Amino acid sequence: MPDIKECGIVVALSGGQDSVFLLAALEELKKKYKLRLFPLYVQHELIPENQTYCQVARLAAKKLGLACEVLAIKPKPDKGNLEDWMRRERYRLLEGYRKKTGAAYIAVAHHEDDQAETVLAHIIQGCGLKGLAAMPFRRDKIIRPALGVAKADVDLLMKQTGLPYYNDKFNYSPDYQRNKIRHELLPYLKKNFNPQISSCLAKLAKAAGKQISDNR
Repeated sequence: MPDIKECGIVVALSGGQDSVFLLAALEELKKKYKLRLFPLYVQHELIPENQTYCQVARLAAKKLGLACEVLAIKPKPDKGNLEDWMRRERYRLLEGYRKKTGAAYIAVAHHEDDQAETVLAHIIQGCGLKGLAAMPFRRDKIIRPALGVAKADVDLLMKQTGLPYYNDKFNYSPDYQRNKIRHELLPYLKKNFNPQISSCLAKLAKAAGKQISDNR
């Protein structure tokens, strides 16, 4: 993890459970590390529930004593993959807001189970050492402070905070390979092979990332 003491951090706040957890965790650390937090909700106009998600994000930030900025993605050009385009536009807006606020980093809410899913996805597609490394704790200005936190712990801590969040219906759609890994493959591996498989895959990613770094 990078040194995050005495710096500004733009927090990518979708209003979902993971991003609200990340904001709450950073708010808890704010005084200790002298952080300045800038929650940002990126509006996807193509998502019907967009306004509801935005309201939830703003309410969660407000309950933590923070104001959530809102920026909208412009209409998509006709060509290209929609999901990939939306992701790139989201990060473009996050980076623009980081520069505007003078923040050092952009924090996104990937956790340990997300890392495990990414490793599995890369293995299924066929990958080398770089694919096994999956998501780093830091890439340029992007940081993932919760990458070592298990999803079960996120669920538990969110129940304790009582903060509002929404469950994104797209996270349950069988049309996406990631959801099949999340809801079918990973639970199967946990039940039949290793209950700690997520942690093991995350450790594999960390070791692969270190190997790549050492060889540079």
